Formats: sequence, C-alpha cells, structure tokens
Amino acid sequence: MFSYKPLTSELAKAVQVPLNGPLVEVHLNDASDLPRRDDNQSTPPAHCVLNEHYQHSAERIRNLTVYADDLWIVTAPKCGTTWTQEMMWLLDHNLNYQKAFEINLIDRSIFLELCALVPSLDQDTITLVEQMARPRHIKSHLPMALLPKQLWTIRPRIVYCARNPKDMVTSFFHHYRHMHGYDGTRETFLEAILHDVVMFQPQIPHTLDFWSIRNEPNILFIHFEEMKRNMAEVLERACKFLGKSYTQPQLQRLEDHLSFDVMKKNDSANNSILLKLMKSISDTETKDNFQFMRKGQVGSHREELSSEYIQRLNAYIERHLRGSSFKFIE
Repeated sequence: MFSYKPLTSELAKAVQVPLNGPLVEVHLNDASDLPRRDDNQSTPPAHCVLNEHYQHSAERIRNLTVYADDLWIVTAPKCGTTWTQEMMWLLDHNLNYQKAFEINLIDRSIFLELCALVPSLDQDTITLVEQMARPRHIKSHLPMALLPKQLWTIRPRIVYCARNPKDMVTSFFHHYRHMHGYDGTRETFLEAILHDVVMFQPQIPHTLDFWSIRNEPNILFIHFEEMKRNMAEVLERACKFLGKSYTQPQLQRLEDHLSFDVMKKNDSANNSILLKLMKSISDTETKDNFQFMRKGQVGSHREELSSEYIQRLNAYIERHLRGSSFKFIE
C-alpha cells in the first residue's frame, strides 16, 4: 500500500531530530480509492516526509473506521490548525465555553498521528481517536493520500485551512526548534524546506489536493489570512457548513474569544500543555520564552527572511503551483 524512501542526503540528516528519528518520504502506491480531483488530476497525490517509525502506524491510520458525524480538521503544520480546531469545536457544540474551558483542546480534538511521529510518547493517539465519544473532532497534518480511506466513502465533514508558505516557513522554523528540539541553523532549515526534506513537507501539494475537492459538500476550505482579516465572514461560512445558526452577539463573542491575544492566553486552547509534553519528552529547555501561539501574523516573513531567500521561495511556490488555479493569499 505504501512505499518509503529514506532521506539520506546531508541536508536531510541535518534537519533530523532525535525526538522523531530518521526521516523518510511516504508514498501511497495505489491512489484509486482517493476522491476525483478537479485540478491537477494528472499529478500523483502529495507524498509526505515523516519519520521511519510512522511505518508502524501507516496501515492502522489508513484503515481507521470513519463515521459520518466526524469532523476532521486537516492542515499542513503552522497553518492555523489550533485556531480552526477551537473555532469549529465551539460552533459544533453550541458555543459551550464552559466545557471548552474544562476540557483541553488536545482532548476535545485529538491529534491522530502524534504517537506515530513521537515514538517515546506514552499515549496511543490512534486508539484514543478510536475510543472517542461521538461525534468526534479529529486533527491531522497528513496529506490526502495518507488519511483514512473511509474519509472518501463515508464523507464526514472536513475543514481544511491553508496558509501562505512564506509565513508557514517562518512559523515552522520556530516550532521545529522549540517543539522538536532542532538545534541546527536557520539557514539549513530554510534550505531544507526548498528541498522538501523537512517533516510534513511538501506543503503546497498537500494544499492543492484539498483545493481540488473544495466544492464537495462535506469540505470547507478556508485560509488563515481570511481568518485574520475577516473572521466574521469565515464564521458565517462555518455556520452554514455545520448547519448552525447563532445571533450576531453570539458570533461577536466567539470572534472575540478567537482573537489571537485571547487565544494566546487561553491555556485550554493554546497548546501550552502540548508544548510542556514535547519538552518533557525531548528533554530540552524552552528558549526565549517560546509559546506555541507565537505571533499569528500575516506577512511576518518579511521581518525574518532575507530578500534573496524570499525570491527563491517565490520561485519554489510558483513551480509547485504551475498548472493549478489556486493562489495563496498574501
């Protein structure tokens, strides 16, 4: 079902970290059961850079039982995942802020493949998903080809959030450094992004696969930048998608709750508990008072990336988007 290509270049080895172990490209060999795509149909579905240990869980995830009342949050890393999880959980649970406060987001919306990525994790997150009370909310960074095959026959609700790669790269570097324990240089990490040898890369084909099925009734495709600039419109679309109706004061309260400054301080939804867990496993110290929700800005890459690298990244993005109607929002 899957094939695995070890990443053995010096650049790939330079961005491998002990927490995850050696990296491999994971490819789906038979894509016949994936949904029909209306864009770039001649290209194979996106592969994904993961760790060798993922091989032990790949078939379990591929064969996971899916239910029609599931809600899946799928994104590439650092593309508004946590934000989208909190938004969709509250909308789907009648704005129950009290329950959201009492139960941490990592338990309300479980990260499916986490145990496969962190071999030393003492929880089997796949089993936790299997045992969740329905209706389940499930988070994943996996591309279309590696997700459970029943997603395309049972057709539960799937929310996909895209983000401009230039800001994703900037955010992911800090995430990789503090959450995964990467201690190499920024320059090496950025070079590795351009060569698609970092965990969960490549991002753009991941996004294009879901863009190509965006018109399916069980798919809600949103952008991080839309959430920053017009959250009210995103909430309106999300309510329609869920078949929910709320008053304007209720939606205004939710918009305030989802503002970056409020979310950053909300320990039940800001992934601070996940940060502590990863730090305890990797036995590394938190540098520079790092927080999982760091800046959450649009265009922040201009402050951290050189003009030369931005030009190279622009060319990389253009190459990956060639032949597609999709455009990232600046």
